[in-house]
Amino acid sequence: MRSKVTRSAEAGLKAQKPKRAKAPGRKRQIGPEPVDIHVAVRVRQRRIELGISQQKLAAALGVTFQQIYKYEKAKTRMSAARLYGFSKALGVPVTFFFDCIDGADTKAQKPKRSNVSSKR
Repeated sequence: MRSKVTRSAEAGLKAQKPKRAKAPGRKRQIGPEPVDIHVAVRVRQRRIELGISQQKLAAALGVTFQQIYKYEKAKTRMSAARLYGFSKALGVPVTFFFDCIDGADTKAQKPKRSNVSSKR
């Protein structure tokens, strides 16, 4: 005996794809990265030092004050272009936002040379 199933319900059952299993060993991080939090704190700190409201900073950057709030709470990641805009609007170099991060003061390593010698 066959149960009564409408054609649209049958089509919906067929259309469902099986869910893919997550790759073993990979863990998804919950929440923002520590560097993102540090940058957000530095943005807020500098804005308050200058006495600029979120609305004024938002107008200078061409975004809404809600977006500034999200940046300052590290709920939204900043692109490099947006970070550059913050540096110009707040009158600091981009490196200001990364000051006091562990390991930020170490020099970059020189790239390792390959074993292939170039013949001229």
